[in-house]
Amino acid sequence: MEAEISALAHCMKELVGIMDLAKLFSEYYGLEEVKTKVNITIHEDNSSALELANTIPPEYTSRSKFYHIETIWFREQIVTRGIEVVKIETTEQLGDIFTKGLTKEVFEYLRKKLCGW
Repeated sequence: MEAEISALAHCMKELVGIMDLAKLFSEYYGLEEVKTKVNITIHEDNSSALELANTIPPEYTSRSKFYHIETIWFREQIVTRGIEVVKIETTEQLGDIFTKGLTKEVFEYLRKKLCGW
């Protein structure tokens, strides 16, 4: 679970940077502030990481206390920026095509979902 939490925290860091960069560009170029809300959803297939991310106030297990600093930071970002973390089935996780050795059938299924062919 520690790897899942670290990956979730890294994803949050990237998203926050992109969101701040878009805001900075709009301010620099004098663009009007957009009144719409950006809907960001992070898909997580690990139930423990999902529960740890969505639990407020923070609760820790005996093992999760070692990486609680990361969880505190991304929980704050989830709440303040309105980011949603939702469950996705492991068979539908597109990131697995880049990180796991898959069978031909699973690889072709995920490739079709990702590329459309």
